[in-house]
Amino acid sequence: MATFIRIFLLLVCVFVPGVCLGGGTVSLAEIDSLLRQKPSVRNFLMSSLDMDDTVMAALRFGPHTKLGGARMGPYMIQARPKIPKDASPLEVVICTDALFFDASGRATEDEINAVRLEEKLTAVILRELNSHPAIPNCP
Repeated sequence: MATFIRIFLLLVCVFVPGVCLGGGTVSLAEIDSLLRQKPSVRNFLMSSLDMDDTVMAALRFGPHTKLGGARMGPYMIQARPKIPKDASPLEVVICTDALFFDASGRATEDEINAVRLEEKLTAVILRELNSHPAIPNCP
């Protein structure tokens, strides 16, 4: 029975690939502009950690908003210290503050009708992989 379920799920992923897409993921390159807001922090992270290219965003805006599909932090990235090579993996948490803008370019608190989102890097947290809570509490 377990084999049948695995085969069924594989076939679903092959014939309906949209089901298998990670809804809350972005690439490391997509959040690099956030890291560049704090160059010394970015330099430390890039020089001391091997970070995965896949980044999990804590929030994905639904289709009922004008930002439908957009992602927002905090962002979680699996990483491993470069030295020593056998070091345990870590999770890098990128904490952000969000600003929303309406169609005329003015800041708004109306997330549903906002058409643009800007994030500001507020903190970086290093923690053990698979820590609880799954979505960290950012300062």
